[in-house]
Amino acid sequence: MHKLRQLWPFGLLVGFVAGLPFWTPLRSTAFLAGAYRYPSVAEPLPHSNVEATFVSWVDPTASQQIAAALAAAQRRRSLALITLEPFADPARVNGTVTLVNDVVLGHYDRYLKPLFAVMCRPQQPVLLRFAHEMDHTGQYPWSVRQGADYVRLYRAVWQRARQPRCRRLHWVWSPAGNGDARPFWPGDDAVDLIGVSVYSSPRWNRRGELSSFAEIYDRRRWLHAQYRKPLLIAEMGVSGTLEQRRRWLLDARDALARYPELIGWVYFNAPQPRWMPLETGHEDWTLPSALSALVTAPLNRPSEFCRLLDVSVPMLSPMLSAKLCASGSGDAASDAAAAGGPGV
Repeated sequence: MHKLRQLWPFGLLVGFVAGLPFWTPLRSTAFLAGAYRYPSVAEPLPHSNVEATFVSWVDPTASQQIAAALAAAQRRRSLALITLEPFADPARVNGTVTLVNDVVLGHYDRYLKPLFAVMCRPQQPVLLRFAHEMDHTGQYPWSVRQGADYVRLYRAVWQRARQPRCRRLHWVWSPAGNGDARPFWPGDDAVDLIGVSVYSSPRWNRRGELSSFAEIYDRRRWLHAQYRKPLLIAEMGVSGTLEQRRRWLLDARDALARYPELIGWVYFNAPQPRWMPLETGHEDWTLPSALSALVTAPLNRPSEFCRLLDVSVPMLSPMLSAKLCASGSGDAASDAAAAGGPGV
């Protein structure tokens, strides 16, 4: 956890006393909020403090993509979140089948070295989300059936970044969180943050209703209890009518006061990739501008006392929250909510 002291702009979960975590602010307790948008656009969402991008390491322009994302983050005083996807080299025969062994044996070092040369910057922290959603077996080449194989892959790449110049590279282990991700845990030393995915669609409910943010996130909270790492929602999306999505986002913002371990979220503001079809049909997670403002509008986060109370003495928190720990949405969120009101 010592590496996270260098991260900006959020606080840090620094330790545990008698099994109870204490939240200590280091520079500020700003909530990380941003959006991945495809195709990328020149300007970020208002109040965004995360620059998020997805990069395939075999893409010939991978280094340039990462350099552009880091430059944009530095220019906007934001934190860069790079989702690095270890797709198989198309030139390798049966490359998908042999991916793990090939990486361990160093056959992909020619891709990794230039990427680390770009990402490892002493003046800039970077969140590296490597080989995400590995617990969706078969979805990606790295979503292997045996957790031990994934761990070999992850740690082989992590080991290659064990050098002084990469000290501000912070590793995000990011299961989807729908099932048991424990077999894929790469070890406490190789993880700084845990990322999860939170998506909701009315097609996934027989009654055509949206599962709430809290319902979905609560099923992933065990990851923090198990591994004692801060959580980041590295992907989030909601579909449905404009009113359904507006209400879902407002409820999500209100729910954040209950989750002191959650340091931020990144909205997947794009259609579902066509090469990754869903059994329930194509989804478009894109939000109109009036609603996307709800993702990054400033939050009135609970006081440090309330955050400590919620984690350490959860049975007392509901009794005091109404008077002491209320978390409003702020003027910007209220304006966004009004702009996207009923009938829009």
